[in-house]
Amino acid sequence: MKKILLILTLIFTFACQTFALEIVKPTNKSSVVYTQSAHIYGKVKPDSTLHINSQEVKVWKDFFVHSIPLNMGDNKITIVETQKNGTKKTKVINITRMDEPKEKVQPFVAKEPNTILMAKTIRDYAPVREMASDNSNRVVDLPKGVVLYLSGKQGNYYKIEEMGETEFWINKNFISAPTLTDCRIPITISAPQKSYDNLYDYTKFEITYPVLYTIKQNDKTLNLTLYGVYGGPEAQKRNLELTYNSKDTILGYDGVYSNGDFIFKTAKTPVVKNPDRPLEGLRIFIDAGHGGKDTGAIGPTKIPEKKFNLAIALKLIDLLQKEEGAIVSYSRNSDVFVDLNKRVDLAKQNNALISISIHNNSLPQGEDPYIKHGTGTYYYNFNAKDIALTIKNNLVNDLKLKDDGLNYKSLVLDRATDPISTLTEVAYLTYPKEYMLLQDEKFQQEVANSIRKSLREFILSLQNEK
Repeated sequence: MKKILLILTLIFTFACQTFALEIVKPTNKSSVVYTQSAHIYGKVKPDSTLHINSQEVKVWKDFFVHSIPLNMGDNKITIVETQKNGTKKTKVINITRMDEPKEKVQPFVAKEPNTILMAKTIRDYAPVREMASDNSNRVVDLPKGVVLYLSGKQGNYYKIEEMGETEFWINKNFISAPTLTDCRIPITISAPQKSYDNLYDYTKFEITYPVLYTIKQNDKTLNLTLYGVYGGPEAQKRNLELTYNSKDTILGYDGVYSNGDFIFKTAKTPVVKNPDRPLEGLRIFIDAGHGGKDTGAIGPTKIPEKKFNLAIALKLIDLLQKEEGAIVSYSRNSDVFVDLNKRVDLAKQNNALISISIHNNSLPQGEDPYIKHGTGTYYYNFNAKDIALTIKNNLVNDLKLKDDGLNYKSLVLDRATDPISTLTEVAYLTYPKEYMLLQDEKFQQEVANSIRKSLREFILSLQNEK
């Protein structure tokens, strides 16, 4: 009997300890930041009180979130939890504030005059950027095997030979080692050949070798440029430029190299047969952000973002399939890791018209979690702006969340032009009220309902153009 009592006492003691003060962020006892403030969050025992540097901090159920100003240099932060029975738990962390290091701008080194410097892309999704920086806007993601001629180097970036007013740069990691060559590869292109199926209209060109291309949208106009080619309807021009005009809203579009052809395709506007079920037969891709070893953000009680993303995505998939009759594909339906580019490939392989990536947000150091929160959506291409705005507005209105904006940003899951691609940050794990809402299945279902409503509104709006 004494042994049983001893075991029960140990179990009770251990259980109590598991509720003791735990700092989730910052993850280390010592950290370095470049901001004027930092936020700290973690777990506490319910009904306890908490002081950070002698200031009482609000306890939300079993966790806390607090923003603290920082002095330049070392900042010692003492966190004291006082439990209901009087037991005190103390943690001490150090946050060092420093000036952010300035990026060194490397000089541009031009190639030797009267020489030809050539390279090829060595992997798919090779980003071509506007400037010699990883933070610069992407112009296009090229497939493997595209021939590029280079005019010089700046840092880790090569400048692609001048071909107009726009500058093109590519990181050395995405191309073969540049080599000097005696002459350029002759690249010719045929006149366009038109075709179509139930989902797309196609324009095909036979081409001797893959080249750099761009597709730019301006409302209901698409401008396609293939660089460094000869022949075709624009013979004698170094760059082949074609313009496509549409009387309807431009949906998905893309350029693809396949078996010696360059294929430009544009998605057809879906025909709604039943206004009460406008999504019936529509191909939709749902991405539950993160998964497996990729946890995403971590909440104050250590619930990972990936769990919330999946819960919302599964509810949305279920609604779209059972209630709407949509043809739904998805990146994952369980806690598994899926590569980012693989997610994009899956959407393309399933001929999705629309791709929605579901995430939940967190704050970097330097921003106040009690000020910066709410729901926001992200787009990169003009064709996704309307649906991103519709989703954001409905989530704000339906769920009474703060408006965190319609945001223009280059992300893997909003960068594809086909399908129409947008990313939704439903709420913030760093804002206590939203973190608690995300744990509520009723709230998760309301999110799914609101996104479903947004998809219906978007598709019906396309029919009104006709």
